[in-house]
Amino acid sequence: MDKHHNQSTSIQARLISLLASLPFSVLTAVFIWMGINKELMYWGGFLSSSYLLTCIMLFAVLALLLPKLFPSILGRIWRGIVSVERWWGW
Repeated sequence: MDKHHNQSTSIQARLISLLASLPFSVLTAVFIWMGINKELMYWGGFLSSSYLLTCIMLFAVLALLLPKLFPSILGRIWRGIVSVERWWGW
């Protein structure tokens, strides 16, 4: 019984971490989508909103499967966004 209780606590902790990371995940996905579409605008291309939803779902799955590693993954993505923006001269 105690083992089952620890497992449900783990599931509860994962769901709480998923809800806590959701705003950051959505903002990160939006910035990635907008940045790519901003560059594609110059060549006449555009990514549909299904790519945005796919990116949000991918972040949600990563947050659920890797709750302790996910903040560092988002940190690396944000550092990548900042370095690409500096490289493009924004």
